[in-house]
Amino acid sequence: MKKPGEPGFLFLTVALLGALVLFVLYPTLRVMAYPALRDYRTILADPRYSKALLNSLVMLGLSTVSATLVGFVFAFALTRRDLPMRRFFSLISLLPLFSPPFVVAFGYLMMFGKNGLVTHGIFGLRVSILGWTGLWLSQTVSFFPVATVAIRNILETIPANLDHAAKNLGASRVRRFMTITLPLASSGILGAALLVAILVLADFGNPVMIAGDFTVLATEAWLRIQGWADVRGAAVLCILLLLPSLVIFVFQRLWAKNRSFVTVGGKASSLEPEPTPTAGKAFLVSFCSLVAVLVLLVYAALLLGSLVNGWGYDWTPTLRWIRELSVQWGELGRSLLFSLFAGLISAVVGMTTAFLVHEKKVPMAKAVDVVAMLPAALPGIFIGMGYSIAFNRPPIDLYGTALIIVLSLSAWNLSTAYQTGLESLKQISPSLNEAAANLGAGTLRILRDISLPLLAGPFLSAFTVGFIRSITTLSVIVFLATASNTVATFTIMNFVNDGFYGKAAALSVTLLAVTFLAVGITRLTFGKKQGSPA
Repeated sequence: MKKPGEPGFLFLTVALLGALVLFVLYPTLRVMAYPALRDYRTILADPRYSKALLNSLVMLGLSTVSATLVGFVFAFALTRRDLPMRRFFSLISLLPLFSPPFVVAFGYLMMFGKNGLVTHGIFGLRVSILGWTGLWLSQTVSFFPVATVAIRNILETIPANLDHAAKNLGASRVRRFMTITLPLASSGILGAALLVAILVLADFGNPVMIAGDFTVLATEAWLRIQGWADVRGAAVLCILLLLPSLVIFVFQRLWAKNRSFVTVGGKASSLEPEPTPTAGKAFLVSFCSLVAVLVLLVYAALLLGSLVNGWGYDWTPTLRWIRELSVQWGELGRSLLFSLFAGLISAVVGMTTAFLVHEKKVPMAKAVDVVAMLPAALPGIFIGMGYSIAFNRPPIDLYGTALIIVLSLSAWNLSTAYQTGLESLKQISPSLNEAAANLGAGTLRILRDISLPLLAGPFLSAFTVGFIRSITTLSVIVFLATASNTVATFTIMNFVNDGFYGKAAALSVTLLAVTFLAVGITRLTFGKKQGSPA
C-alpha cells in the first residue's frame, strides 16, 4: 500500500489516469458517439460498403491462415539447429518487421504490375498483380514474421526428451510431430493467428497500394473523407472495422490468460534434438528460400526503382530521384523526430502504468488495465479518426500540429509498452519492494531505485518497438497529416498514387535506412545497459 503524505506519487497517479482518459478513452468514445443513427442506415444500406465488409472478412480469413502457416513452417525451420543458412533465414524473418507494411505491396507492384520488372520487363506480359491476389500475397509476406516470432518462442520451449521418449517407444517422425509438436505448439499457433488477424483486419497500407478495385473497410473509410468529406460516414466504417477487431482481441486475451505454456517440470533436459533428415532439410530450405526470394524482391524493387529514370519504360541508370530527396528532408526529419518522441512517451507511460497496476497502487486497477490495453484492439485508422474528431476544435485544438501526430502514435503504442512492463515486473521478486518499503522507502523511490533499473532492458525494447511502429505506420496518421506535419510514409503513398515510382522508391529506401540506423545507434548506445529483470 502507498504511504500517506506522498504528494509526488499522488500527482503521478492523477497525471497518468488523466492521460489515459484524455488520450485513449476520450478519442475512442468520440468516434463511437459521432455518427447519428441515420449515418448507420445510409452506410449499411449501400451495397458498396457491404461488399467492402465482406472483402475485409475474406482477406481476414485468407491472409491470417496463410501468414500463420508460413510463420509456423519458418519458425519450425529456425528451431532446427542443423539447418543450412539458418542465420540468413532468421534475418529474413525479421526484415519485414522493420519496414512499413505498405512497402511490401509497393515492391510487388513494381515487380508484378503492368510495367513490372518481372511481368513486363522480363516476360513481356501486360498483366497486373492489382486486386485481391496481390493483397493476399502482400499481407502474407508482411505479417508472417509476427507469427514466426510468436510460434518460434513456443517451439523452443518443447523439450527434446519428449521426442526421444516417443522415438524409443517406436513412434515415427510424422506421428511424433502430430502427437507431440503440434499439440504442444497449438496454443502458440492460435495466439499467433489471433495477432496476425488483428493486423490483417487493421491493415491500411497494403490495400491502399495494391488492392485496386478490391475495396476493404479501411480504404473505404479513408476514401469517404478524401472523396466526399463525409466524416460521419468514415466514422461508421471505422466502427464496423473495430467490432471484429475487438472480438478477436478479447478472444486472444482470454485464450492467453487461460492457457498454460508449461511443457515440462523438474530438471531441464540436456538432450539435443534429433538431427533433421535430409528430405526434411531439403523441404525446409526450399520453402524458406522461396519466402526469402519473395521478401528480397521487395527491397530489390525499391533499390532498383530509386536508380532508374522511369520504372517500366526507361531503365537508364540515374541518381535523379536520390538528388531530389532534398525536397523531402522535412518529411524524413519529422518522421524521425515524431517517432523518437512517440516511442519515448509510450515507453515511459506504459511502463509506469504497468508498475502502478502491478503493485495495485492505483485505484480501479482493472479498469486502468483495460484502458491501457485498449489501443491494442483499435485499428490504427480508428485511432487516427478518433484524434481528428476529438482534438480539432477548442478547448483542445491540435489538428495540423506536430503534437497530434506524436500523441496519436504514443497512444497507439501504449499497449505494447504496458504489456512489456507487466510481463517484466512479474519476473521481479516482490521481496525487493517489500524490503525497501520496510526500510521506509516511498512508492516513487521504489519505482526509481528498484523497478526502473531492473526494467532498463524491457524499457529499451518497448521504446524500440514503439519507434519502429511509429516511423513505419501510415494508417494512424492518414487522417491527421497536413502540409505542416506531413511525414515520409504519407508522402510515399501520395507518390505511388500519382505514379511517381522513382520518387516513392528513393524515399522508401531512405526511410528504411533511417530506421535501421536509428535502431542500430540506440542498440549500440544503450545495449550494454540492457538486462533481464531479476
